[in-house]
Amino acid sequence: MDNKDLRNFGFLMLGLFSIAVITALTFIGADYLKDASCQAIDSTYTFDGTNCLDSANNTVTVTTLEKIDVVLTVINIALGLLSLVVLMAIFKVVIKQAKGFGGKDI
Repeated sequence: MDNKDLRNFGFLMLGLFSIAVITALTFIGADYLKDASCQAIDSTYTFDGTNCLDSANNTVTVTTLEKIDVVLTVINIALGLLSLVVLMAIFKVVIKQAKGFGGKDI
C-alpha cells in the first residue's frame, strides 16, 4: 500500500468514525431536545419518550415535536447515505490494493 492510498484510507476511516459519532449524538440528544421543547410550551408538561403529557397525563399535540422528528429523519437519512459513500470509497481502496497483490509472484 503506497502512502497516498494509506493516507486516503486513514481519512476515510476518520470520516466514517465522525459520521458514527454525529449519528450517536443525534440519537442521544433527540430525547433531550424533545423534552426541552415539550417543557418550553408549558412548564407543567412532561415528555414520556414518545408523547408530551399534561398534568393529567393526557397526550398533548405539540407541532414542535413533529417537526423535530422530521428533521431527525432527514439528518439520519443524509448521514446514512454519506456513510455508504465513505464505505464505497474504502472498498475502492481495498480493491485497488487487492488487484496489486494478484500480479506479484510469491
